[in-house]
Amino acid sequence: MPRAHIALIEDDPVFQSVVRQYLVNSGYDVCCADDGKQGIKLCQEECPDIVLCDLKLPDIDGLEVIEQLLKVCTQIPIIVISASEKMSDIREAVRLGAWDYLVKPVQDLSVIENAIENCLQRYQLEETYLHDVWELDAHIDILYQDDVIIGRLVEELLPDGPLNLNGYQFNCSINDSGKAPIWIDYRPLTEGRVLVIMAAAQNATEQNLLPLLVLKTLIDPLIRQHLSGHDNTLLAPGLLLQHLNHELCHSQVRTAFDALVGIVDTTKHSWLWAQAGDKFEPEPGAKPDLALGIWQHANFREHRIEHLHKLHCGYENTELIVTAVPQTV
Repeated sequence: MPRAHIALIEDDPVFQSVVRQYLVNSGYDVCCADDGKQGIKLCQEECPDIVLCDLKLPDIDGLEVIEQLLKVCTQIPIIVISASEKMSDIREAVRLGAWDYLVKPVQDLSVIENAIENCLQRYQLEETYLHDVWELDAHIDILYQDDVIIGRLVEELLPDGPLNLNGYQFNCSINDSGKAPIWIDYRPLTEGRVLVIMAAAQNATEQNLLPLLVLKTLIDPLIRQHLSGHDNTLLAPGLLLQHLNHELCHSQVRTAFDALVGIVDTTKHSWLWAQAGDKFEPEPGAKPDLALGIWQHANFREHRIEHLHKLHCGYENTELIVTAVPQTV
């Protein structure tokens, strides 16, 4: 019995043949299509477990193929394999519903096999826990009818008050008219360093407090481990975002996050940071990377400035602000 039934939509005959033979030798049943229309028809007839799809097809754009396939088979896992490294293509493919995105040339075909297995495991987990999720949703609906509970949850996402350390003051100012939940924090670490965090869920529903609380639970253990001297991931914002992104992409959280994380060194007067998503506009700023939870292979660059005098970051028009201002220069 084959490990899974795979549909491969690929117009390059050489790459199609190589991938097909590798997957067949690995125990999969593989059917192929040379263009988008054939691929859509093939999937309607064969009902594969996983679809591998190129973006550059001769008749229909691969993004349109993804969109049409998910209208017919809403839960089918789709893995994009494309030569395009444009973040806009990656973002749009994932937004439409692709589960993973591999960039050509694929030097090691085991990468494709690993992506297939990850998707199959994720699909099985989601099927297993689907009933539990429905029950949880019912409890969440009740929770969101209680203003007191909502207020407590919001408080969990905000700092207790200003922080003063080595001549720097950290605070946040929140406009009550802002409706978008946001997580803001500044945590003292070791040797005069402070972890600064701003995060917001891209999910537009009223229940996006919970994804932020989940994100917070991913960072809290790292803070405890750092303070106990066992882990320094927090001191490398790029690695921290990579860790969070990996966890989110392999979780049941179906939400992308905009996030700004960084380290203010109050003794060296420096600011080291990384940014995922483009919702935040920090000053000083730099070009942001892909939002968290979209693509498991995303990388996050670090930026650094010396002689920090002021750090400011707003969020859209809600006047959510974090400032780190030295009291003396």
